[in-house]
Amino acid sequence: MKYAFKMMAVVLALGVLVLQGCQTTNNQMSDAFICAMAVNQDNKWSNYKGVQKYVSLAKKKKLDCGVKDKKIVTATNQNKKSKIDITSATCALMPSMMSCRFLRKSGIELCESINGFKRGIETYDNYAGSLKEANRRGLNCGVTSKNKTITASKPKTQTYTKPNTSSAALDAERKKRIELERKLAAMEAKQKQEQQRIDTDTRVPLIEIISNETKGKRGTIYGIARDNIEVAEVTINGKPISLSSNGKFKFTTYVPPAGKKLKVEVTDIAGLTSSKTITLKGNRAIVDSSISFDDLNPLGKRVKFNKNGLALIVGVSNYENTKAKALYADNDAMVFKDYASEKLGIPENRIKILVNDGADERDILLSVQEWLRRSAKPNKSDIYVFFAGHGLASQDGKNMYLLPHDGSPRLLDDTAILRDRLFADLKATNPKSVTVFLDTCYSGVTRNEEMLIAGRPIVIKAKEQAIPDGFTLFSAASNEQISRPLEEAKHGMFSYFLMKGMEGDADSNKDNKITARELHAYVEQNVVQQSSGSQTPELQGDKDRVLVQFN
Repeated sequence: MKYAFKMMAVVLALGVLVLQGCQTTNNQMSDAFICAMAVNQDNKWSNYKGVQKYVSLAKKKKLDCGVKDKKIVTATNQNKKSKIDITSATCALMPSMMSCRFLRKSGIELCESINGFKRGIETYDNYAGSLKEANRRGLNCGVTSKNKTITASKPKTQTYTKPNTSSAALDAERKKRIELERKLAAMEAKQKQEQQRIDTDTRVPLIEIISNETKGKRGTIYGIARDNIEVAEVTINGKPISLSSNGKFKFTTYVPPAGKKLKVEVTDIAGLTSSKTITLKGNRAIVDSSISFDDLNPLGKRVKFNKNGLALIVGVSNYENTKAKALYADNDAMVFKDYASEKLGIPENRIKILVNDGADERDILLSVQEWLRRSAKPNKSDIYVFFAGHGLASQDGKNMYLLPHDGSPRLLDDTAILRDRLFADLKATNPKSVTVFLDTCYSGVTRNEEMLIAGRPIVIKAKEQAIPDGFTLFSAASNEQISRPLEEAKHGMFSYFLMKGMEGDADSNKDNKITARELHAYVEQNVVQQSSGSQTPELQGDKDRVLVQFN
């Protein structure tokens, strides 16, 4: 076997050399390799024809290779005596062999493994291998037995006697074994007792539902499962759920509007079951899907103060001489007053508001001809006029009128305010600029589509009129259209989006300025959409005029 093992190692080594394309020369071969090839299993020179060159080479180099013959040849290499060891040669060629791991250990590590086995902390395999390598090296690790002292200096004649285990150790091991057998017997007895309890159990497990509730789409059940022996499983609609150590459980699920039924079932380890059916009610309220609009809020982004600004604001919802109301017109005017101060930057004491019965023809004309004229600074004042209420055109459509609280739709020339006259009075104040917002129409139809004059159901189309230089005019609708309310916001549709745009929504290029063009584009887009195209706001005059300047 030793010879076969050695020859296998040699063949593998030769194979590696061939695969690597090496051309082995006499000068490259180690003494160990030469001896491994030249010596047979009887530690004699090999007669095998294929290795004769290695036999010749060994003799030429005067290597004895451990050969047993009558003549002792001393092998010299660089003027030093050297004895070739087959084990070292084999491990040099095949270092991955298991037995070679002991060859790599130091003397201290070998002795630690040998002495460790005696103390019971090392395996026999490690002990035997370490002892063999220590013997080969001639080490004496101080290991003794009752029979002899193990000395590694004579490896060929040494025998190994396994150390005897002391009686104290044997007694301790016996006690451990007896204790383990006792514990095992106790466990088996307990298992038999438990099994007997299970086999004779007739009490079904119990389920208690502590609470069940539904919030929106989610339903939740809290409960507890109990048994006289042990609960094996709890299922809800056939699916197992987790239990805490005290049997409590929680389960959540989607609950459709019509509600949901759940079957809660508990099973104990004896296979006995009990169940309850729980109903989770759907309690979702019907959500209001009506259209809503954001509340108006003039507070927010601060604007540049305009000390030369002036504003006259008029809103008439209830009229003295007609039952047809201009819905929310008074509310439009009162809220616009706050936008005049907060978004147009006009001082509070330079804003005048006239509402309902305080907006007679006389009140409006005096406000323009007296208050505005006296408050304005020539070529410096920026005047703003806001009017929400009824408007009407003459029969031929040439003239357009604003109807004050005491105005009569049948006596327009005598009781209503001609739009051209209003513009002329405003121009006479010699202002820097005039901006007019008119949430009215001239078709003769009110915001809630009533006719202002009974017996005149034909919609009048007012003719386009020019405005003075320096004026900017925002109109709620074209001349033949109706100015409509925005019911959900309780404002006129034009007025709501006008003020919403002034909050900053109309600043399309985000330059902190809102021009007349930007404000009109915002108002027009939203009014056309909300009115399904039946109302189209219009803009005349200076479209690049900056109306709102944020800080």
